[in-house]
Amino acid sequence: MDALHSALFYAFAALTLAGGLAVALLAGERRLLSLLAVGVGLAGLYADLSAGFAAAAALVAYVACAALLLRTLRAWPALEAAEREPRGVLQQAGGLLAGAIFLVLAYAAYRGDFGTGFRAPGEINTSAIGRLLVGRDALALEALAGAFLAAITAAAVTARVRRVR
Repeated sequence: MDALHSALFYAFAALTLAGGLAVALLAGERRLLSLLAVGVGLAGLYADLSAGFAAAAALVAYVACAALLLRTLRAWPALEAAEREPRGVLQQAGGLLAGAIFLVLAYAAYRGDFGTGFRAPGEINTSAIGRLLVGRDALALEALAGAFLAAITAAAVTARVRRVR
């Protein structure tokens, strides 16, 4: 069974990597399919690591992103005119926030002990995820919730400003 898990892990990792490269290099509807491939690959990786809740959350998030991309592709002519407008402070703040989140995740991946082979019993094990997030990493959970709230607020303000113009 260990060889099967290793084979599945590497297959899903290859799908995720290929999809990520295709998202970066392709355009149009091929980018949409590539984004779905990344979501399926990432969900498969999480499921192989016995993180069913994270797998479902990743799959839902990537399907939602693909739906937003499809909506963007349909409204492309109107977006080309908006693309010529100069970038504002909100876009720069969003870029800085995305860079900060990347640095935090890179540090966690570098300092983490992901190679120890921990296997949680059960299918989803959401109670362990809740204990981990609320019990040990409550401050990180609060910071993540605050960043999410700031991002949603900025998106709402940006959408309202564009609607007024």
